Amino acid sequence: MKKYVFIALSLSTVQLLPAQEDLSMAGRDPAARKILDKVASQAQADYPLKVSFDYTYESLQENQENTESGTLILQEDKFRLSVGESEVFCDGKTMWNHMESVNEVYISDAEENDADDEFFLSNPADLFTFYREDFKYRLTRERSYEGKEYYEIDLFPNDLNKNYHTIKLLISKKDHRLFSAQALGKHGDNHSVVLKDYQKKVSVTEGTFVFDPSAHPGVEVVDTRF
Repeated sequence: MKKYVFIALSLSTVQLLPAQEDLSMAGRDPAARKILDKVASQAQADYPLKVSFDYTYESLQENQENTESGTLILQEDKFRLSVGESEVFCDGKTMWNHMESVNEVYISDAEENDADDEFFLSNPADLFTFYREDFKYRLTRERSYEGKEYYEIDLFPNDLNKNYHTIKLLISKKDHRLFSAQALGKHGDNHSVVLKDYQKKVSVTEGTFVFDPSAHPGVEVVDTRF
């Protein structure tokens, strides 16, 4: 599931910004931070929100690329993620990963997912706020794509042992909504997500974020919390 939170995007008409000479000692560009904070504030104002997206995994070493479409319903620390034959539910405390193809559901603590650092973002609930800790960042350029203007912000993990070296975000200049995110792997494994349809203030209930076994007769439950 952790693979579903990244993006690869090829854009044209690139306008480079002047080099950022006033980075703080911590390597955090104030201009980038201002934009990122607006993204987080906008997302919070839009909760509950629903987005559809395209997820792409690219292996440069094996010359392979695979794209899947999915949807994400998000409300603060709760989410429901659907990609291919997998659906993940999280009510903020418990996570259910339902594999439809084998009719199995794996149950774990949500905090265990937070601790998984294989990639830059293992928990979709952190999609709009993960930059706040453990990253340096800078505003690198502005890009035009299909008649729309975007900020590009690069983020770099403080932990050099991460499997990726850079995260690239594209953010709409018009409404400060996240458009795409791309994680560039050290060994040529790139993960990317492009957000497509964006719906704010959608109708949800507590059951939206909880797996219901009765809706899946015969499902095998594997509880990994013990």
